[in-house]
This record gives sequence, C-alpha cells and structure tokens, in this order.
Amino acid sequence: MATTAVTHPVLVNGSAGLVNTVRGALFSVMGCTVADGRIAAIDILSDPDRLARADLGDPAR
Repeated sequence: MATTAVTHPVLVNGSAGLVNTVRGALFSVMGCTVADGRIAAIDILSDPDRLARADLGDPAR
C-alpha cells in the first residue's frame, strides 16, 4: 500500500491536512489540530461512504 499511495497537502477546515489517493482514487483525508505550535490531534477520515459524500474538489491538484 505504501508504494501505491500518493499524499497531497491540503487545507482541511482551514488547517493543515493531507489527502491520500491510491491509483488516483480518494483513500483518506487527515486533518491536524495545532496548539501552541505543535500538532495536538490528527483526525483521519477513511470511511468510503463518507468520503464519497465529501466535497473535496480535485485531490490530485
């Protein structure tokens, strides 16, 4: 999996995040919560049903 996934930096709800694709298809979205200059939490969405409903534009941009 690690060799087929591509990670793209994005803004998730206005904060730093990542979109992961596998063979061009959306696989997961990760959003980071930063507090005092450090990552305090990482939220990962990888549920295919919820990802299908997400409006993410073109993750490969």
